Formats: sequence, C-alpha cells, structure tokens
Amino acid sequence: MRSRYGSGTGNVLLVCLVAGMPSAVWAQDVTQTTTDAPLDTVLVTASKRGEQSLLDTPMSIQAMSASQLEEQGIVQFEDYARQVSGLAFQTQGPGDKKIVLRGLDSTGAATTGVYFDDIVITGNNSQDGGGRQPDIRLVDMERLEVLKGPQGTLYGASSMSGTVRMITNKPDVSGVAAAFNASVGSTKGASGADYSYDAMLNLPLVDDKLAVRVVGYQAEDQGYIDNKFLGIDGVNNQKVSGGRLAARWNVTDTATLDAMYVHQTTSTIGPAWFQAGFGEFVQANHSTTPWHESLDAYNLAFNWSVAKGTVTASVSKVTRDIEYQYPGERIVCSLYGYSKDLCFAFDSEPLQFYRSNAFQPQKRDIVSSEVRYASNWDGPVQMVAGVFYDSEKNDFLSTVYRLDEQMRPMPQREFIEGNRFVHNEVEQKAVFGEVNYSITDALTLTGGVRVFEFDVGQRSQNLPTVTRAAAQPVVVTDSTESSATYKGSIEYQFAAGPLMYFTYSEGFRSGGNNEPDFTTGTHLPPYGSDKLKSYEIGGKGRFFDMLDLDLAVYMMDWEDLQQRISAGIPGSSVQMIANVGSARVKGVEFGARARPFSGINLTLGANVTALENLISTPIPGLNREDDRVPHVPEFTSNVYADYDFPVSSWDGTLHAEYQYVGNSYSDFNELRPIYTPQGDYSLVNLRLNFTRGSYRVGAYVDNVFDEIGVITTTIDQRRPVETYSTRPRSIGVTLGYSF
Repeated sequence: MRSRYGSGTGNVLLVCLVAGMPSAVWAQDVTQTTTDAPLDTVLVTASKRGEQSLLDTPMSIQAMSASQLEEQGIVQFEDYARQVSGLAFQTQGPGDKKIVLRGLDSTGAATTGVYFDDIVITGNNSQDGGGRQPDIRLVDMERLEVLKGPQGTLYGASSMSGTVRMITNKPDVSGVAAAFNASVGSTKGASGADYSYDAMLNLPLVDDKLAVRVVGYQAEDQGYIDNKFLGIDGVNNQKVSGGRLAARWNVTDTATLDAMYVHQTTSTIGPAWFQAGFGEFVQANHSTTPWHESLDAYNLAFNWSVAKGTVTASVSKVTRDIEYQYPGERIVCSLYGYSKDLCFAFDSEPLQFYRSNAFQPQKRDIVSSEVRYASNWDGPVQMVAGVFYDSEKNDFLSTVYRLDEQMRPMPQREFIEGNRFVHNEVEQKAVFGEVNYSITDALTLTGGVRVFEFDVGQRSQNLPTVTRAAAQPVVVTDSTESSATYKGSIEYQFAAGPLMYFTYSEGFRSGGNNEPDFTTGTHLPPYGSDKLKSYEIGGKGRFFDMLDLDLAVYMMDWEDLQQRISAGIPGSSVQMIANVGSARVKGVEFGARARPFSGINLTLGANVTALENLISTPIPGLNREDDRVPHVPEFTSNVYADYDFPVSSWDGTLHAEYQYVGNSYSDFNELRPIYTPQGDYSLVNLRLNFTRGSYRVGAYVDNVFDEIGVITTTIDQRRPVETYSTRPRSIGVTLGYSF
C-alpha cells in the first residue's frame, strides 16, 4: 500500500507555496500607495421584500457575496459549512449530508430548509441517517445566505432550525460576458491530482429584452481511503459534472420572466469512511460501495413590479435518481440476530456465506410553487403574503442479495435476505403572511402567520425473500395534519445606526408514516410534526465606519421530538419514529467584521456560536434529563483575515481562516451502546489570489496542519466503527479569466 502522505511532488508544492506566501506579500511595489477601502455592504433578500442591507435585516443571517465565494474558492457544501457558526452536519458521503442549524438535530424529516434560487432541494432523511441533502456546485453565484433560527412563517416546513439559500447570477441583457476557472491540486494520501474547471457565457439575444446564461462544470476529487480487502486505493474518489441554462425575458419595463434548468451527476466507487481497527484511512469492505446520482431541476419565475408592490410567481420541479449499494451484513445480522463474530469478525474478513450487498435505488420528485405579493405602500404599513404548494413522491427499494464467489449478486429468491419497496407521497398546502407597522421612523412591529396542511401517504410491501415465498399484502397508511405557526417581533433603529430586535417565532417540520416491520410486516403507527417556540433578542450595526457587529441570544423550546424508539413488537428489535420527549436550546451568536488599520487594507472577521441543547423531558431507555442531543457541538467558530495589497501591476489578496468545531457525541449518554465522542477539531486554510484586469491566478492550502477531525461516526454492535473525517491537507493552484 502506498503512503498516506502522497507524492513527493505534492509535498514540494506545499513547501514552495507556504514559503512563498510571506515573500509575495513583502515583494509588493513600495512605490504604490495603499488606499483605505470601506467595508462593503452585503445585500440579502431573506425577507422576500426585495434587496435589503444585511445590517438592516432584523434576524440572524450569515451571507457570503459573489466576491467572497470566488476569492475563497467556495464551490461545495463543506467549503462553506464550517464558516457558518452554529451549523453542524452529518455526512455519509457525497449527496448524503444532514444539515443542522442551532443544534436542532433528531431522527425524522429535515430541520433545515435548502433552496437553490426558488427551487426547494431540502434533503429527505427517510430510510437513511445521512440526510440525503444534494450538494449542487456553487458556480457563478450571486450570493449565499444562511438564515438561523425557525423560519416557519415565510419558508415553512423543514426550516425549523433555519434556511440555506443559494442565489445564482441571472442572465444580463445589457452585454456579453464570459468566465473560465480551473484548478489542479493534490490531497495528502491520494495517488492522483484533484481538478476542477467551470465556464460561464452570458449572451444577449435581443437588446434589453432577452438574454441567456450558460454554466458548465466538472470536478474530480481523488480518494485517499484504501480498501484493504479488495486491494483498491482511493475508493472514495468523487466525480461531479453538471451545469445550468438560464434565460431572462424582460416582458415589459416592469415585468421579467426567468427560466432555469439545472443538471448534475455525482458518483463515487466507495464510501468516505474508514475503519480505524484496520488502520488509518483503511476499510475492509468485501465489495465496492458505489453511489451514483443524477439531479435535474427546473424553475420558472415571474416578477411583476406593480404600482404599489411586486408580484412574484414561481414553479419548480426537482427529479433525483440515486443508485446506491453497500455491504449487507449488518442488515442480515439484524434480521436474524447473528453475532458480530459470525457476520464480520473484527480481525478477519467477512465469512463468505454471509457476504451480501444491499441495493437501494431511490427516485424522488418534488414539485413546488409559490405566489406572493410584497408591498411598497406609502405610509407606515407594509406586508408580504402568499400561497405555497408542494408535492413530493419518493420511491425506495431495498434488496439484500447474497454474493457469489466473484462478489456478484445472486438474484434467486433463495439468496435474497431482505426485500422491501416503499412509495411515499407528501402534499403540503400553505397560506402565509407578514405585516410590518412602523410606529415611528425608528420603531417597527411585525406579525406573521403561516397556516398549513399536510397529507402524507405511504404504500409499502415486503417482497419475496429466502424466508418468504410470496410478497406480503401491500400496507397503506395515510395521515393528515393541519396547524399554524406564528411570529411576532419588535425592532428599533437607533439614530446612530445600530438595530435592536426581539423576535418570537415558531417552527415545525412535517410528520410521516412508519414503514411496516421488515420481517413480520406489522403495521406501525404514523408520527406527527414536532414544534419549536423560539425567543431571540439581537442587535447589529456599523460603528466608526470600520466595524460591523452582530449579536443574537436565543432560547428555544422543542416539543414532541421525532425520535426513534422500540416498536414494542414481541421478540423483535425493530424501531419506529414517534413524537416523544422535549428539549431546550440556549445559545449565543456573535459576528464581527472590521478594517482596523488606516492605510492598510486588512479585514478581520469572526463568527462564533456557543449553545447547549439538552433533553428536558426524558424517555426511559432512550435518554435522561439534561442529556446532550447527539451530533450537536456546543461551540463552533470561524476567524479570518483578508489582506489586499498591490504587487507591481497586480492586485493581491491573502485570505487566512481558522475554523473550530467543538466536540459532540453519537448518542445521548455513555450508557448507550453506540455512544462515542465526535469532533473537537481545528482547521486552518490559506488562499492567495492575484488579479490584473480579466486575469486571476492563485494558490491554496486547505487543512494546513493536516488535522483529521471526526465529523460523523457510524456505530453498530455488529460491525466495526466507521469514521467520516475531515479531508487531509489539500494544496493546489487556480487560474481564471473573465470579461
């Protein structure tokens, strides 16, 4: 096996890059003067009432502008995840992540809503523990917004802990534009080169009326985890390719019609975890564990500026096909109660008789639409109101085949250990609105409500297996739920500039139906939505024209948690999701950004979150009072510095950041068999860019000190521990051209 420290070329490049950074800074042309640049104003559209300064928006938001995304090389989820304090995530590989804000993590539906423009791409947590959150590449973007805390009024279900909004650059009718970016690098322990490239072309078709914008990209990150059993190095390599086509038609001077199509494929031949018992970055799977997904998304949006406001209508569709397989021993062991030594002896390979693979193809279709009106009235009252509709269909097949000596599945019934098909349908309807009343120029009251209804239907069937000669009858379950969430806030804008606010808001996520017992077909009851009540006080503002501060303190009561408990079937260990228990979350978020030194273009910034999420109503056998909710770090932070400097005819930028993730645990307490520590790691990233006119060249080092931090631990009493970690040190160079 090769060394995990990679090729000599990669290490030489690292030494040259790190050594060259200080000299590049000090080699600037001293005859050029450095001018003071003010802090930029970040605009957001989180309130759905048009663009608004981040400092004037009375909620906790972290936003990244187009220039920040480009200069910091942010193109995928993990590039920005640790820059957002209070954001935690679990991962089981590409396309399979669960995003959590403010510590609101549990089994069941997603707690964080994710949007690509107006397209709902929120992951689906059913049938899996990763979250199945798609990771669309952030190429040619206008902005990234992360809204923290419940967004139940304007964004609805699955935005209980917050909302992530990815906003693209729209076609520009005023002129031709193009861009190209490429990078090549090396990851410690990988045998090949990482690479990526993307291109954009903006082309007006009719002057001031019609334009199209085309984006394409491709990337490959080499794997650094080796399969000991198969003798394959770098099984966790990842390939992504895709793009989008957008068109904008200025129908009139006051109306625009936007259309967009997005396509992306993601694939890997093996999982991104290692089994430390076999060695660092080593696994012993008896077969590859491929993941291949294809995502297609469509959106049509109409914006019409009328005399006293704006009407927006949007309709979207997302289709996602996933083909996934993984070793099936743990399922076989669970079904038949075999011991760990029989199924997967820790110090040897799996017994051939029990070698099996689980095949899990999944297809998910989401159709969503929204029509809303945002006012621009004269006088003290403003409002935004609308209707929302969402329909989701999800087909999921799980079949466990025994494998022959060549590791091929044996499709005959006598070699099928488990076999089940599930079809889910979720329909959501909602009416929402927020009203703002300015009592004075400084004091504003806001009230909001969202009235919603969910219809959840499921058809499931246990199909033939070695112990079941014929399929069992189809089990049909349906559940309906309707309710309302509310929001109220008061904000005060001081004459000197700072904004203070207090907000009471509610969040929720949909309930669902439990699948029947895998072996007996026993019908299990549905579960309902869980609810959140949040109390937040915050303030933000710009001071001395060189310092931005943002502070939020919050407390949230989480009721009727969706948690996995025993189904109570005699002689069976099967579990189901139920609404049991409650938790209380307390937290503080702090953000700062400053240009502290006159004559030096140096920007310093920090985002810090400290929180605790403790069980307040325990469930016997599951948790105890004051147990920490699993997978939730109590402290996260991101500290960064950006230094702009001239070098001859080039403009240089040095970006350095330090990211810290506190510890968390994989279960509620030490009495649980799968309880283990996770996290408590630090990452340092460096990026150096030089631009001159249309040209840009740069270099980067991610994870400078090669910290191997634990992100997610998958533990099963019948298999070795599987660890998903931070990516080892990666270094590379970039170039770009745009006009």
